[in-house]
Amino acid sequence: MEEFKEESLRARFIIVIVPNLIFFVTLIISILLVLQLSLPWFLFLGMELLQLPRLIELIVGQVFVILCVGLEAWGVTSISMNRAQGSDIGVKGSSLVTTGAYSYCRHPITLGFAFGTPGFGLVFDFVPLLINSVLFIPIMIALLIYEERELLNRFGNEYMVYKQRVPLLIPRKRIS
Repeated sequence: MEEFKEESLRARFIIVIVPNLIFFVTLIISILLVLQLSLPWFLFLGMELLQLPRLIELIVGQVFVILCVGLEAWGVTSISMNRAQGSDIGVKGSSLVTTGAYSYCRHPITLGFAFGTPGFGLVFDFVPLLINSVLFIPIMIALLIYEERELLNRFGNEYMVYKQRVPLLIPRKRIS
């Protein structure tokens, strides 16, 4: 039991902390690319908010940010509701969260983050965040493969059935 908990803590560290570190490393790389390639820091610098290109950028960015906040809040709430019902997420024998946001896609918080990075880049019109989206999102999706393996080890056949029923990231209409 103690060995499982230590292995689970190591996996959780990789799943939770490593993406944050990679995000900041890719952001630094993005800033260095902007400096090295003499790219503009802002797409529409000096453009009024009501001019069409900036207005479109702002609206798309705000929609992405709203999706980000909504998906992440719904995902965290779904996990919290499961914990409130007595299930400890990090322990062998804990129950798999398959309700709420997790009934539409297996990684709603990650999906929210994938909308948030370019969304904030568009809202603030900040080129390094847009470049960071291009660099970071594929790495983040690759980390999901590791997380999927860890979840399969933890939950076994129950996760395999869930995996066949619910898509990885892109929600689709549920078939009851």
